[in-house]
Amino acid sequence: MRSKYHFSIIALLSALVLMTACFEKLPVKELSLAKNAISEAEAVKAPYYAKDEYNQAKDLLVAAHDNVKNEEYDKAEQNAIEAQKKAREAYDKAIPLLAKDTLDIATKSVEAADNVYAGVLAKDDFAKANEMLQEANKNYENKNYLATYKAALDADMYAKNARNVALSQKATLADSIKEVNIIIAQAESYNANQYAPEKLKLAKEQSQVARSAYDAEELKKGFSAIEVARLNADEAYFASLKATAAKKIDEAQGAIVAAKATEQAKQSPNDIKAAEELLANAKTLFNDAKYKESIVASGEAITIANSVSAKKVAVAPVIEGEATPEGKKEVQSEPQKEALQKTVEEETEYTMYKVKYNPERRDCLWRIAVKFYNDGFKWKQIFEANKDLVKNPNLIKPGWVLKIPKTATKLARPKKEDVNEQTAIKETEAPTTELKMKTQE
Repeated sequence: MRSKYHFSIIALLSALVLMTACFEKLPVKELSLAKNAISEAEAVKAPYYAKDEYNQAKDLLVAAHDNVKNEEYDKAEQNAIEAQKKAREAYDKAIPLLAKDTLDIATKSVEAADNVYAGVLAKDDFAKANEMLQEANKNYENKNYLATYKAALDADMYAKNARNVALSQKATLADSIKEVNIIIAQAESYNANQYAPEKLKLAKEQSQVARSAYDAEELKKGFSAIEVARLNADEAYFASLKATAAKKIDEAQGAIVAAKATEQAKQSPNDIKAAEELLANAKTLFNDAKYKESIVASGEAITIANSVSAKKVAVAPVIEGEATPEGKKEVQSEPQKEALQKTVEEETEYTMYKVKYNPERRDCLWRIAVKFYNDGFKWKQIFEANKDLVKNPNLIKPGWVLKIPKTATKLARPKKEDVNEQTAIKETEAPTTELKMKTQE
């Protein structure tokens, strides 16, 4: 039994010796190196850039494994070494091509981000993309292709993020285009075609460029164009506004001169005075660069001056037998003066009414219509006659002088038994007198 035990030990040791001898013959190291080299080649896209070399490396590795199965260890080792060599060739051929292509892609991504104004709208990501792109270019020049590839990948990622962030703010450009177009429209309303034609033309052209760039998602080009459009639109607007204000002042001066030269001016000294005060105010506002306010003041002066010129001259009754410069003398009594004033007022197209300040019962177009027409629904007639002054029918200001149109038939008056309305009747019958009194005050 003892001899049998020794025989078993000897057999086991013999088997271990045989297995160790076989293991030592296996090209384990060479096979492992070949496999790693092929994996590295795959990582740099050798199947695309170095297809032949990569396929040869794989075929040699397969052959090496077949050699091991057939216990052809020497051949296995040789094929593994050749597989590693081919894999290296594939890697060396692929990596510079991969680095160059990735660098080109990253460069285009940065340019695309720049085109959508990412330098402003996505500042951080865009700056990082440029930083990584510079690093990639530097590594490429130094032939450090793997580092180039990695840096270019990062540059591409940051650039795409920046572009997406910028595009998410595309509406900002659309809003800017709308704002500039509003300014252009305002400039045109003040005759910018006449006073600032070149500025207006350039503003319109650049606004259209911005719109086209918006549609093409070229936001940088769009923002650049809209800034040029905004600058020229502003200049056209202010130039035309100033010119319009100056023209209105000239028109007001002409209207006042014309009114003062008429016979009607003698009957409306307070109206002439009010027009001259408004003209003086318009000039002051113009000198303070408050052109809109100046235009309004000039417009009011023109309205008053024209209302004076529009009045018909009343012919005073003459008492027979009394001398005048032509052989007869004009009536000078107070009742006759009042009759004369009433005749002048009735023969004009409008009655002038100065808006009063009354905190408890403020003037409005409805109440003025009730005063003059006994019908508040006729406020629209007053509004239409004063559109040059009244922009909002719900807002009239104390001191404004309104033209009250006269109807074809005699205006209706409030019932006399209505005590509260009798005051309105008196105010209606002598609005011009009230205007004079307020002006003197």
